[in-house]
Amino acid sequence: MKRFFDLTFRPFFVITGIGTALASLYAFWPRWTVETVGKIPFVPDYTIITQHWGIMVGLMGVFMIVAAFRVEWRKPILIYSLFEKTFMVYLVIVNASHPYSQGFKGGAAMDATVVLYTIVYFLVCGFAH
Repeated sequence: MKRFFDLTFRPFFVITGIGTALASLYAFWPRWTVETVGKIPFVPDYTIITQHWGIMVGLMGVFMIVAAFRVEWRKPILIYSLFEKTFMVYLVIVNASHPYSQGFKGGAAMDATVVLYTIVYFLVCGFAH
């Protein structure tokens, strides 16, 4: 099983890191991203928090890509990613009956995959890998 992670870790975190980094669109083009990607009405009063969320999640994606190449950065990045992504999945699940959650289901599915991969990675490879 460790061999599986040796072969897949880099491509997995580069691909999911790029997907996560795309959230930075919320920071730079909040109206377009909220309406087109999030599929919710844009509320100008929330622009600052939308942009802040976009840059935080976007940078998480950048750091996930860095973790694919820098083993010494991996543990703290994966731990933070694990908590951040778990909470996003939780939010989408508990709000699934509301129309505003619909645009976030794809991202939550990717986040759930990252969470499961990370948990198994830590179980198989330990925290020191």
